[in-house]
Amino acid sequence: MKYLLADTLVYDNEDGSLSLKDEESEESQILTSTANQIFSLLIVHHGMVVDREKFLQEVWDERGLNGSNNSLNQYISILRKLLDSMVPETTFIITVPKTGFMLNAEISVQPLTSESSPAPSAPVSKPRARPTLAVWLWIATLIVAAICGSYISQKQSPLVTGRYLLTQIDGCPVYTFTPIADVFQKQAIAFTRQIKESSKLSCLENSVFYVHIQNTLFYGDKGRLVLSQCSRSSQKTSTCSTNYFYEW
Repeated sequence: MKYLLADTLVYDNEDGSLSLKDEESEESQILTSTANQIFSLLIVHHGMVVDREKFLQEVWDERGLNGSNNSLNQYISILRKLLDSMVPETTFIITVPKTGFMLNAEISVQPLTSESSPAPSAPVSKPRARPTLAVWLWIATLIVAAICGSYISQKQSPLVTGRYLLTQIDGCPVYTFTPIADVFQKQAIAFTRQIKESSKLSCLENSVFYVHIQNTLFYGDKGRLVLSQCSRSSQKTSTCSTNYFYEW
């Protein structure tokens, strides 16, 4: 069944497609099977809180999959980013602390068809394994490489993309490589200040900080943090000091 959300976004719960009402020629965004199940639950219970246990039971358990609060948080974060990219400045999903999530009651939800048919059975996929420490080290290494490359390129071009100013610490700017939602800004700044103090890093002349924060931390779960301080050492190179924090 198709729905018109916020008088802007068309959602089809059968194939998990999302498209803008006034831009039908543009390619639709397709949700994964799990993300589609989560969003469909939110639509059905529009304006009401869907508790975590209901998500875990209907989205994972009933399909023979193993779910967790971390998995749910990650999919909610993915949905939020996608919706924000399509309809900026509109909050679709609201977090109800220690309970669950709800589709914003202030957003209109209008069925576009009178007929309703059950969504086709989704193929059962194997649950993803949790990343090992070695995988996280590899990811952190890629982040450091991106940090150094970004710092060098920003000196060569006045137009810098792919980084977002989070705050300033003692006069040094702090950047992230992905935008952080307004509701998590204060948490992100607090985390950054904590790891900066723990690392005993100080703001040096011509230096900047880059931080990567795993989304699970914003929901009160454990996660990983990477903080790098990069300083200009010559006209063409820069040096970075990086600190990794696991199970923060």
